[in-house]
Amino acid sequence: MQRNIVILFLLFALVQTKCFPQFHKQLDSLCMVCDRSVSDSQKVYSLGELANFYYVFKLNAPGDSVLQQQLLIAELSNDSSLMLQALFGDAILNIGESATSESFNKTINFVQKGIDYARANNEYNYQALGYARMSEILRKRGEYDKAFDNSTLALSLFQNVTSDSVKAIAYIELGDTYLDRGKAVAACNNYNRAFDIAVTIESVALQSKIHHHLSEMYKKLDDKEHAKGELNESLALNRKNGNREGVMMDYYDIARLTDEKFFIQRCIELADSLHDYKNLLNAKRAMLAYYYVIEKNERSALQYLANEPDLKQSYLNDGVENYFTILGHIFFYTGHIDSALAYYLIAQPVLEKNSDQNSSSSNLEQIAECYNIKNNFPEAIFYYRKALEISLGRKELTRTALYSAKLSNLYEKEDDYKNALIYSKQFVAYKDSIRELSRENDIALLSVERENKKHENELFQQKQRDNNSRNIQYMGITVAIIIIFFMMLFIGSFPVSRHTVRLMGYFFFISLFEFIVLLIDNFVLAHSIHSQPLKLWLIKIGVIALLVPCQHFLEHHVISLLASKKLIEARTKFSIKKWWADITKPPASGEESLEEDTAVL
Repeated sequence: MQRNIVILFLLFALVQTKCFPQFHKQLDSLCMVCDRSVSDSQKVYSLGELANFYYVFKLNAPGDSVLQQQLLIAELSNDSSLMLQALFGDAILNIGESATSESFNKTINFVQKGIDYARANNEYNYQALGYARMSEILRKRGEYDKAFDNSTLALSLFQNVTSDSVKAIAYIELGDTYLDRGKAVAACNNYNRAFDIAVTIESVALQSKIHHHLSEMYKKLDDKEHAKGELNESLALNRKNGNREGVMMDYYDIARLTDEKFFIQRCIELADSLHDYKNLLNAKRAMLAYYYVIEKNERSALQYLANEPDLKQSYLNDGVENYFTILGHIFFYTGHIDSALAYYLIAQPVLEKNSDQNSSSSNLEQIAECYNIKNNFPEAIFYYRKALEISLGRKELTRTALYSAKLSNLYEKEDDYKNALIYSKQFVAYKDSIRELSRENDIALLSVERENKKHENELFQQKQRDNNSRNIQYMGITVAIIIIFFMMLFIGSFPVSRHTVRLMGYFFFISLFEFIVLLIDNFVLAHSIHSQPLKLWLIKIGVIALLVPCQHFLEHHVISLLASKKLIEARTKFSIKKWWADITKPPASGEESLEEDTAVL
């Protein structure tokens, strides 16, 4: 009884909470920045930030309105750069799979407007980027064939695309479309092409992003070890380069893969410190799911939802049906079936009306399973058949096999053996298809491994060529410095002006000590403390403090030597001409020697 009272109290708190201080505080701050913006460029930028905030919190309607206002200001400014900034902002990429058909249509129209503008102005980089974005949004909607067409359109513009980053993004998106179509090897090839570009332009963010996409590919191939390995490589890369945003994303995906609470907490801490509301909300959703799926503790889950008003706000903004679905999940996974069923049933009519079929199918499955647990088999059959109808239309083999097996068992419990046999045969047929697909996945996994090994070997060979080229350049610089030194000594052995001597010495020692600094930086400091700028700065100050006095000391004494007459005297005493004359002089004859001796006597 006491437990039920606690749950009712928490539900009352959840429903009654009206104030979301953090959300409104940030929203007011962004609106204030927009109001204070004077120039068109400031207005376009601040409105873009506001639109992004709306989309992050699933307020798609006000987000659309702000984007239109931003676009209007850009059009009136008659500035093409502002138009491109407005049409290709990141706000629209926050649209989720649970968005309404109306929101999807508006987003698609907005992206198409950007593509048309880029095409009209011969902005090939933005045109390719627009096609890649269109592909991503269509994939979220489940329209995979249209997504693939847009991805290939992006690649068809590559001969005119000058931005390597855009090329990498297009390759990544094409890889994603191949993966959704079940072609893992083709997906891997495109990810590797994108990775080569990211390495060439030294983009840590792009390299990390590709590691995440490769991880998702391995997850779909049921290879969690390789999936985790890709994320660990990304984490090491981001830590080495001090990329905190990348580390945050690494923690989030590692948490999704391993169900470890530690990584969710670290992701929340980093997102909060970076004021990254999108990833902060995603991490909080993961924490909520951890409480009700892993810990199976409805009290902790409900308390967490009550104590995180911005999280609740995001669910409500996404549609009250999605909020009720989350409450249904909390009670379902913690064993409170009656409460879960009540929330699922409230959400279903709205989901059927506003959302896509994927959300509706998932909710129908949950309703059917609740009735199954309650031994209300006729109702369970009714809702499983509705879910099966959707899965057949979407050609989802796994769900179709699952629902067929469930229906076979339910009809058997109802002593309807005819229907039980029909759905049992359907289950076997789809299970065979899944098994065949699994074998194809195994074959694809082997092919992916071969591709990756080939790619790693190519990268190793390229690295070897780069190292050889670098070492040859170092050797060339060393030989050049030695030659310059001896040339300086040679010139100093002739009568030249003191100004010429000082100039030669100055440039020689600048070249010598800059080369020494280059060696220390590349072979000593870069690999050990590259991601610690404060320590690197202090050490460089120490190195320069030691080298500068040495440079001045050597420069002073060498220039003094060159300016003195000692080298000239040495050259005179050791004249090459005199030395050669002594060598070529014929030896004295015997008679001459005798006469000389006799004369002496």
